[in-house]
Amino acid sequence: MNDSIDSYDPSNGYYTGNIPIYRNNYTSNFKPNTSNIYFRHSYSPPAHENIYLQEKQQSNTVNPRYLNMSNHHQQQQPQQRLTADRYGFEKSGSSSTAYYNRIFAQAHSNTYASRYQNPCFPSTTLKQSRETLPIMDDPPLDYLHYTMDSLIQQLVPNETYIPKQSFIYPMFLCSRIHIQPSILLYKLAQSTMNSIKNLTRDRSIRIMNNFLNILSQWTRTFPYDFRNTDMITQLDEILKQINFYEPTLQSNTHSIKKKLLSKLKALENYEEYIRQLNTKALNNHTHIALTTDIINECPTPILFAQQLTHIELDRLKPIGAEELIQYYIMKLSSEEIRAHPNKTSNTQTRTSNDKLSDIVHDKKLTFCLETYVQWFNRLTSFVTTEIVKHTQRRLRIRLINYFIDTAYECFRLNNFNSMIGIIGGLNMQPVKRLKRTWEKIQSNKLEELEQYMNVTKNFANYRLLLKSAIEEADKYGWIVDKIVIPFTSLVLQDVYFIKTHSKDDTVEGGINLKKYYSMAKFISEEFVQCKQSKCSFERNDVIINYITTSPIFNEDSLMLASYECEPPITPNEKEKWSMLQAKMYTSS
Repeated sequence: MNDSIDSYDPSNGYYTGNIPIYRNNYTSNFKPNTSNIYFRHSYSPPAHENIYLQEKQQSNTVNPRYLNMSNHHQQQQPQQRLTADRYGFEKSGSSSTAYYNRIFAQAHSNTYASRYQNPCFPSTTLKQSRETLPIMDDPPLDYLHYTMDSLIQQLVPNETYIPKQSFIYPMFLCSRIHIQPSILLYKLAQSTMNSIKNLTRDRSIRIMNNFLNILSQWTRTFPYDFRNTDMITQLDEILKQINFYEPTLQSNTHSIKKKLLSKLKALENYEEYIRQLNTKALNNHTHIALTTDIINECPTPILFAQQLTHIELDRLKPIGAEELIQYYIMKLSSEEIRAHPNKTSNTQTRTSNDKLSDIVHDKKLTFCLETYVQWFNRLTSFVTTEIVKHTQRRLRIRLINYFIDTAYECFRLNNFNSMIGIIGGLNMQPVKRLKRTWEKIQSNKLEELEQYMNVTKNFANYRLLLKSAIEEADKYGWIVDKIVIPFTSLVLQDVYFIKTHSKDDTVEGGINLKKYYSMAKFISEEFVQCKQSKCSFERNDVIINYITTSPIFNEDSLMLASYECEPPITPNEKEKWSMLQAKMYTSS
């Protein structure tokens, strides 16, 4: 029915046209010596029938007046602020004025002027200032006087020392809270190059090899940092100077640059794919598209759950771990500006603050995380739309049972994001109010699944289930079909909680390194390693194309369609119906 647009196979990371679609996944082996956050237990999901076949029935027609009101959620601007998800898990929180005052003050010491005065290496621009700290492979977490310069010095290698991954990963991931990555790269490179000025050639080569090892880890683990023009310019200059100083290292520098450009190209291809999907969805307002349903395209819930899992992995794997932190840096900055508008009351102050904010934090130049959240919201609206666009009750009953069985199959696959998205769609008011329809539904399986999205004790049931699934996949080395797809809205909530409920500074005014390790541990264990998931079941691009591009109704259209299915009964419903009808005719 729908013309398929280019898609890609996540098993090899390529478009069907052999164009690489997303960066190769790099999984951190970061394992700090701290206790686990959650309890451990074993869980075995109950058996579920694996056969679900229903005959295709003739689809019902949809009132054409919904054509102009549908597709409200299809596309959002890439840089648009994430909205609260369907369940309100993204809690708003008060930001710390003291934190941002300190950030703004620090920005003055992070000026770019010296770099542009003398971009060559080695240089004496940056003052060497290693504090009197215990020199260990991993800095002690209980030290109270860390400055950013002292932590950067812990990153600087020598001929016999290179920091462990257990320090490099949280440093590169979380230091962006305090310092712009481009400034971090500049200071790290300057310190390293300054350290070899008076050394023999052999010793200098060993240090530069260790430095290239650190650069390689950075570009592999957080390649999106180098989408920033300033970062990629700096990296080019650094590699050029190393090649000039020691030509024998050219193969190493070339390898770093080649792999990085491949990852950045893959990101561009993924973003282009998403743009194609959004364009297709916006133009897919045909009458046929609005009168068919998912069962016509995908006859069984098992097949539907498998294709949902493909879509989830397509969108999960491109997300960079740094996006989770970078998003909240920008979010909290916006909240701070809204909370203190007097700081930007005049043009002069606004310009100054904008410059200051840009100096402290890089702007977010990717929208992989936003795309994933938008996908979850689309799935929820998709489920609701598929049900209420049918005025025949038997078709609605058939679809509700179909979606319940799909959610259960997602549960069996450990695809928790799709499972909760489907349950959310079934619980949206336009579907939930259809009492005559629900009378014919056996809801035992749905009630069982809803236990795992229960908010009691901060989603305790879901967390135990997720922990068990991750442990099982890790035990078998994340082999094919050991899939874990977490409920991403809850991951975001947890990152936000750690970000806002633990101090950025110690009581002595130093940087709180424990917070770095805590955030890195959580993101690595609860999110990044899940990107290793691989599935063996066949990909069906026709079904995926239908799921990702078929029209979905906006909130008003959903309620109007619901009232067409079952007329309003209560006074409140009748009033709501009258208001929606008046609004529709006014807009038309």
